[in-house]
Amino acid sequence: MIHLRTAASRLALTTAAIAAISMSAFCASAMAATVEVSETKTIIDHVTVSSSKPYALVKQDLESRLGRLDDHIRTLLKQDKVDELRTALQKAAGNDGLVIHYIGLHGDWLVLKGQRRNGTEYFTGNILTATEMTSVNMAAGLYAPLRIMVYENAQGGTTIEYDKPSTQLSQFHSAQIDVQGRSLDDRLAKLCAAVLQ
Repeated sequence: MIHLRTAASRLALTTAAIAAISMSAFCASAMAATVEVSETKTIIDHVTVSSSKPYALVKQDLESRLGRLDDHIRTLLKQDKVDELRTALQKAAGNDGLVIHYIGLHGDWLVLKGQRRNGTEYFTGNILTATEMTSVNMAAGLYAPLRIMVYENAQGGTTIEYDKPSTQLSQFHSAQIDVQGRSLDDRLAKLCAAVLQ
């Protein structure tokens, strides 16, 4: 009985010592890492489009026009079913070439300030377009999906605001990415015109 306890204690001490040595080695390698920081100044064109059309109708039109990045698509990705995934992404993008990835309920969150307001942020994009960009420069993923803010304005109509994709993406100095940025500019402009009329 005494030998078993002593052996167990030695094993526990040995395991603890190995863990401590491993942690020290990990920390030493982490401390030896070189870290570089750079900043780039970029000029971004901000787009604001307003209409007298009521917020509820604009929201309804936008959400009915655009497909969703749903669980079915995520499952195809997890299962590496590439052909089916590509087909599902093309279908979801529809005629507008954009899909809703996520919805930010900024107007609802204002209940924390005493009153809800009509305002929704849409994270929209196109995975097929995004992969054309991130395959060239992974950092382009910062702008995929895009963000558009839709809210009821002071006149009782609706305003849509977003940063123009081509100006966000121009910092990467890539002709391939620039082509996709201009295409996204066109898609967003057409979407705004369609849902605000």
